[in-house]
Amino acid sequence: MANDYVQKLDALMARVNPTKPHGKAIEVKPFFGGAAGYLNWDIFISLTKVGLALKLSDEDRQRLFKAGDAKAMRYFPKAPIKKQYALMSDDYLTGPKRIKPWIEKSIGLVASSAAE
Repeated sequence: MANDYVQKLDALMARVNPTKPHGKAIEVKPFFGGAAGYLNWDIFISLTKVGLALKLSDEDRQRLFKAGDAKAMRYFPKAPIKKQYALMSDDYLTGPKRIKPWIEKSIGLVASSAAE
């Protein structure tokens, strides 16, 4: 099943074709029964049975939450909230133009934290 998620996330990344920082590699690998996108070993996106999640700044997450475009990320109902991640609405999986700026924000966040 993880391979299905890897294939789906690979396909989404190919459709979106996000701009990435110069000299940085993006890889999609299996991740706890799902798939995760890594920028130089740091996760910025995941696709699992709960959905598509992006690592975003507090400000960006709150903006998405208020608009109803995302919700807090949990892997199962009583699990702790993954505080740095937004679980995107399903509409984002089928809209490459809609998700692209958010994926690029996630990549930028991970790239800037790696530079610190």
